[in-house]
Amino acid sequence: MEAKKIDIWVIALAIVAYGIVNLFHLMPKEFYFENMIMLSLLFAAGLLSYFSGMIFALGMAAVVIFFYGSYVMYGNVVLGNPVESHVYYWIVFVPLIAALSATLGGRIRKVQTDNMKLTREFEEFVTVDQHTGLDNVKAFYGVLNQHMGLSRRFKLPLSLMLVNLTYYDDVRGIVGPERMRDILKAIGEQMVQFTRTEDCSYMLEDGRTFALLLFTNREGALVVKERIKEGMKRFNLDNSAKPVSIKTELRIGITEYEDHEQDVLGFRKAAEKDMEYDF
Repeated sequence: MEAKKIDIWVIALAIVAYGIVNLFHLMPKEFYFENMIMLSLLFAAGLLSYFSGMIFALGMAAVVIFFYGSYVMYGNVVLGNPVESHVYYWIVFVPLIAALSATLGGRIRKVQTDNMKLTREFEEFVTVDQHTGLDNVKAFYGVLNQHMGLSRRFKLPLSLMLVNLTYYDDVRGIVGPERMRDILKAIGEQMVQFTRTEDCSYMLEDGRTFALLLFTNREGALVVKERIKEGMKRFNLDNSAKPVSIKTELRIGITEYEDHEQDVLGFRKAAEKDMEYDF
């Protein structure tokens, strides 16, 4: 609905501007310099009003009319010049253009503000990584907290696995950002393939680290680790010039939930610390 209103204001502004330009050519030639100055002031007022708002627009239009009216009054009273019809045109058109431009600019800014607000709200509620299709870090912490609660209550084994691509920046420099996203997606698919349905896979906030929540002990997680590493042992990468064969190495950290006093951040930190020793 707001877009239709903007269209109406744009059409109205275009019609008025078209009429002003045509009237300018029909005005008496002896007042050409005066009319040229007023036409320039009119469009300047319209541009400034578009970015400034209605109050500034009306104030600026009042200032222009005041000085122009003073000039006309001086010519009429002191010099005895008659008041021509084009004077009334400028007195009407200057505030009209300023008001139309200010209204149009205000409505467009409102649409932009609403769009940015909706975009922020959308980002807050999105729980899926757009490149890999895995759940993102927002879903990760929520599910991790639930799984830790289930593990404590029902004495279920729970392990957290973090997976990171070694030499990420170097590989990205070789294949480019588009191909890099394909590689990350392939790694995510491998993790889903080598885990059970009840296990969960995630892409964390840095865009390069994967997380897996496994209902198993450390020994079972080590089996999954070896399967993932074998599956990604060699990955053929290509760039625009020629195929490039690169050994895709993964660093994987594993921690088992044994300390029931540990929170979600401490659980993650333990897995990150274990990943530092994976060579």
